[in-house]
This record gives sequence, structure tokens and C-alpha cells, in this order.
Amino acid sequence: METVKKNSPKAEKKGMKEKEKLPSPRLDPSKWTHAVIRESVSIAKKIGADALLFYMDSTKDIFPLAKIKTDIKLIVLTKRKECFEKATGLPIHAVLLPDVQLTRSGYLKIGFLSALSKGLLKSGDVIVCVGGVPEQGYMDTIMLIEVSTESQLFSGDVTATFPSEIRSEVFEALLGIVLELANEGREGKPVGSIFVLGDHEKVLSLSSQLVFNPFHGHPQESLNINAPQVRESLKEFSSIDGAFVIREDGVVLAAGRYLNVGYHGEALPQGLGTRHAAAAAITHATNAVALTISESTGKVTLFKGGKILTEIEKAPPTPAKAIPG
Repeated sequence: METVKKNSPKAEKKGMKEKEKLPSPRLDPSKWTHAVIRESVSIAKKIGADALLFYMDSTKDIFPLAKIKTDIKLIVLTKRKECFEKATGLPIHAVLLPDVQLTRSGYLKIGFLSALSKGLLKSGDVIVCVGGVPEQGYMDTIMLIEVSTESQLFSGDVTATFPSEIRSEVFEALLGIVLELANEGREGKPVGSIFVLGDHEKVLSLSSQLVFNPFHGHPQESLNINAPQVRESLKEFSSIDGAFVIREDGVVLAAGRYLNVGYHGEALPQGLGTRHAAAAAITHATNAVALTISESTGKVTLFKGGKILTEIEKAPPTPAKAIPG
């Protein structure tokens, strides 16, 4: 057997080989966010991405993004108002998400729709998306997405979703109300409804009142969708039959509207009924967009041009924790 002296070159070489075999220390998950952000910026630069999109509710603060040095557009999605307010003082485009429980893809869809309505994204853009699970408190996922071809998020050309007449803040406000209704229902009961936004003159000409219009006869300045009392009124009347009609600037014109347009397009997916067919038909006949809530599932569906552009599902209920006996 060969004897190797402790300080000999052979001993030093043997020690180096043993050190090489030792596993590198694993980074604690609490430090993953900084590593993920750093790598996402590197990837975005390598592929020539048009934007970096961060879902911020998986981290404690927005300031790690303030240290990013890049000319690539930064978009932040957050449900927390304090995060949104901090972003306004930075070179970051912030989107305030409605405070509802959705899947990761659901939050991503809302973020994309809001960014598109603001003109932050366009057809052909490539986005590096970064996020994580809020309960974990750190980012753990990087995705590369081309806006116009991501079939798992959008069924059609989502970049054609927003007529220029529709204000982005109006669409965001309506989307928030619809998602809240889909998640919470009204007085503990699920609701099913249709909200038609834009091209209001043609929509009204192709529809008629089923019931007395609760929004008729009020000053227009008091009927804007961003007013708290109007938001509550929309929720209050969400259980009546018929559709809501909302003007491009956010003025609610009618509720309980019957849409007098037949649907003659492609067959809708199995399980979708007359409410979805009516939404598809009115958007095929006009330049409006329509949002529907499924009473049975709470799924929100966005229609434009007679087609489904995307569906946003509620997050599955969190399993109840067992109580020790």
C-alpha cells in the first residue's frame, strides 16, 4: 500500500479531488427571489425579450426590481396597493390585480389583458414572466411567452381584443368587478351574468329591455363604473336576467338587456349555454367585448369578434386543515 505524506504534492492533489466531490451548498429558498430575478434579466437580454413581467405577490417587497439595470420594459402585477404605489415611483409599469383567488395562469391572463389594454404589449412581443406562489414568499418560476401564439393562455389573437375607444382603466375596473362576482357571488349565492363593453349604440340597437332599467334617468356623471356606488349597483343587479351594457368611457347604460342577435359562428365548447352564445353573438355583430360569468362554475369568459379569447378559472378551494382530536 502506498503511503502518502500529509504535506506532499500527492496528498494535496488527493485533497483537492475530495473537495471537488463535495456537493455545493444549497441556496436557501428565502434567497431564491434575487437569484431568479438576476437569471430572468439575463435570459431576457439573451433572447431579445420585449418585456419582463413579474408577479410580485410572491415576494415581500418591490425594491429588488429597482436595482435592475436594463432597457427592457418592466411590468409588475400585484394585488397589494402598497406594492402598486411603490412601483409608481420607479421606472416600472404597474398593474393592480383584483383581490381574488385565482390560479397562477389566471393571474397571468389578467396581467396580460390589462397590459394589452394599456398598450404595454403588442402582437409578436416576447415576454419573460417571473412569479411564484404567494404563500411561499419567494419567486420560483421563469416562463418565456410570445403574446400572440400562447394558446394555453389565449384562444385567439388577444392583441386584437381592445378597440381603441375602450379606456384601459374602464376595462380593468370591469374585469375586477366581474372576477369579484365570479369568486364571491351575491349574498353567498353564485351568479351568472353578461357584461357588454363598447360600441354601445349598436349594442343597444340590437337589444331590448327585459325588465325596468335601473340605470335609466340618472345623471351620467353618477353612473361611471369606477364610482364605488356604481360597482355595488352592478353587483346588486347581477342576479337579474339579461346583460349589462357599458359605454366605452365607463358609463353604465343599462341592465336586464335582452340581446337580439342569433349566434351562427363556430360551435362553442361543450358545457357553454345560451349566456355564452349571446355574448359570442353580440361581439360578432358589433365591435364590443363581452365578459360572462358561469353560474355553475364561476368561470369568467372573454369574447371578442364572436370568439372566446380566454377563460379565467377560480382557484380550487384550499383543503380544510384537520383539527387534532
